[in-house]
Amino acid sequence: MSSLSASTPLPPVYWREPLTMTALSIPSNLAAVLASFTVYGLIHRYAAGPKPSPVRLGVVTKATSTLHSTLTTVLAVYFLRRCRAQWAETSSVGAADPSVKYGATAEGLHPGGYPDDSENPLLQTRSTLGNAITALECGYLLQDTLSLLREARLRHRLVQPTSKSTLRSVLRYADNTLLFHHISIALALLVLHYYIHRDRDRGIYIIVQFLLMNSSTPILNLRWWLWTYHPGNKILRLGSDIAFIAAFYLARVWLVGWIIRGYGKSHGYDSAWRVYLEGMRLPCQLGTGALWIANTTWWALLVMSVVKRFPQELVSVRKAMDIPIK
Repeated sequence: MSSLSASTPLPPVYWREPLTMTALSIPSNLAAVLASFTVYGLIHRYAAGPKPSPVRLGVVTKATSTLHSTLTTVLAVYFLRRCRAQWAETSSVGAADPSVKYGATAEGLHPGGYPDDSENPLLQTRSTLGNAITALECGYLLQDTLSLLREARLRHRLVQPTSKSTLRSVLRYADNTLLFHHISIALALLVLHYYIHRDRDRGIYIIVQFLLMNSSTPILNLRWWLWTYHPGNKILRLGSDIAFIAAFYLARVWLVGWIIRGYGKSHGYDSAWRVYLEGMRLPCQLGTGALWIANTTWWALLVMSVVKRFPQELVSVRKAMDIPIK
């Protein structure tokens, strides 16, 4: 099996895409995060109005979420395809020998060492467009966190108009799971952009691959819309449940294994499980493992909730379609 060698031509260490829009090519990536935060804030404020109700604010938040997730998914697919095309032009994609290791035992690292990624384009490619996509994601997450807290505060005031709005009282009306998701990923992306600012970033290709998880969000929001505003349409409700189960699995469970398997192929590994055990550093193992377990757990809970009410939903669907119930 061929391997990447020092003579193998690689993509430029830092390539700037000519098709990147000006708004996505701001020199300072921290400024790009701020720009994304500001633009999403203006969109949200304009759509919600000066004094929105909690319900209207919630609808605007979901609509903005759908817009953002669709945009980032399209940009991520474009970026990933562009990287592959760039590598094909330079013949820089190959399968490295998994026996080539770095991090010897004498240096106090992993006893077996790790695959050598010093010339692996999956880790070494750097891109202004890739950086801009992650800046867009980071700014959105920060702005959406504020929107979720604002919505929770409005709900608190609606239920307890005479009570003072403290952070603790507001969090009782917030989706704390979603807040934790937003804050943790936004902080990780801020750390990434600090490293980008210091010219020490790596792995933008794989990071953008993980942003493909956003592709399930439009279906999630469609499901929320149907359940909230069309509860009587049992056919659409059941269809949205099944569609979201499939989308969540593909975008947030299967995708993790697909990314790991793709990395493993660059080193000659034949399965995601093998590269996870033998070819990844401990922090990467812990991070991807925790992500996969969390997403799989959420998916399993979703499936169980749908299966639990499936017989009742099926009866409702048959009645709606005038199908005799035996």
